[in-house]
Amino acid sequence: MTLSEFFVIVPDLPTAKRSEVRSRHLAHVAERMAKGEFYRQGGAYCSPEIPSEQVGDVPYAGSALTVVAEDEEDVKRQLVNDPYFREGVWDVEKARIFHFKTGDTVPINYPLQQ
Repeated sequence: MTLSEFFVIVPDLPTAKRSEVRSRHLAHVAERMAKGEFYRQGGAYCSPEIPSEQVGDVPYAGSALTVVAEDEEDVKRQLVNDPYFREGVWDVEKARIFHFKTGDTVPINYPLQQ
């Protein structure tokens, strides 16, 4: 099996309740990453309408991920197994999937917000 990296942009559905599903999504991601599967990195992106100075609870518009998979179909299979898809957050039909090669990575030395 040959694995490749993919950069994936997945918009949220208009009715998404991301905050209600987030803990189950993060548990799923942690489980997969512990096995060396699926995500290399990922995060939410914000709606372009928010002012740059806004902090706190911002309106999210979707997720951007780096995924390890055999091919694009494998990426889609993995996305639909995530709680964000199963519980109505991600609009996988509109996902954009690109072959991707990670360059050098630099560790980020700040605490992540939980």
